[in-house]
Amino acid sequence: MSESRPPFARAALLALAFAAGLVTASPAAASSQAAGPLAHAAGGDAPSVIPAIVRTRVKRTERALDRLSDAVDDGDAAQAARSGKIIRRQVSSAWRGAKYYIRHAPPPADEARVSGDGGGGTVVADAPTAALAVFQLHDQVVSDVVELTDGARGATLRALSATLFFVLDRRDAAIEDVRALAPPAADDDALVLVHARASGDGEAVTFDLAMPQVTAMLDDEMQQIDGLQSDAVDLSAGGRRTLGDAAAQILLTRRKVNSYWPPQTDD
Repeated sequence: MSESRPPFARAALLALAFAAGLVTASPAAASSQAAGPLAHAAGGDAPSVIPAIVRTRVKRTERALDRLSDAVDDGDAAQAARSGKIIRRQVSSAWRGAKYYIRHAPPPADEARVSGDGGGGTVVADAPTAALAVFQLHDQVVSDVVELTDGARGATLRALSATLFFVLDRRDAAIEDVRALAPPAADDDALVLVHARASGDGEAVTFDLAMPQVTAMLDDEMQQIDGLQSDAVDLSAGGRRTLGDAAAQILLTRRKVNSYWPPQTDD
């Protein structure tokens, strides 16, 4: 059993996952990218700046991820534990910033431009885009830590596992936060939104449009875990159990996102 999750919690996750039909996830429609200072809002061509209350914490997490990777490569379990602690703290801070930003919604993009040379300016990201940057950060941490499990053992594997499941749990909590702060549209409203987007009449980013992108990230993580379990050359028994537990939780997260924000079709 993985050292950093209670046996009952792991068993419950696995039982629910297999009851739901645990199958190999399909490849992601598009690979997720690290959340950087710029993001493209859905429906717009101009890059928007992720607000500082999120952006600075994303950058700190990314730097700590680099240190974590170096520590694992060097077999330095103590440094891996320290870097993991920083990652966990900054991931939590990034989502707190996103929640604050959701509650204090900025004005429309045309009114939120930051003056720049030549009168152009840069658009500060809207709340759904800022929140999506944190979900991209979750995905980056999960993907990096999953990869690092190949060859990790003992205290190093425990440090990785602690960070992996912390972020998986925080992502689940963030999804519930979005549902509470910006409830999914009713079926009729969702159809109007999709039709408006298809006709070019609706340019505003909403959580109903942003959250389905999280599903693609989850699919990508499932594919990564499946591939690693199949071809990893130095995956320990503990590492294999850690990946299995993570896959079960990611599958349940995917089902939750799809139940709250069902994929929309042209029909």
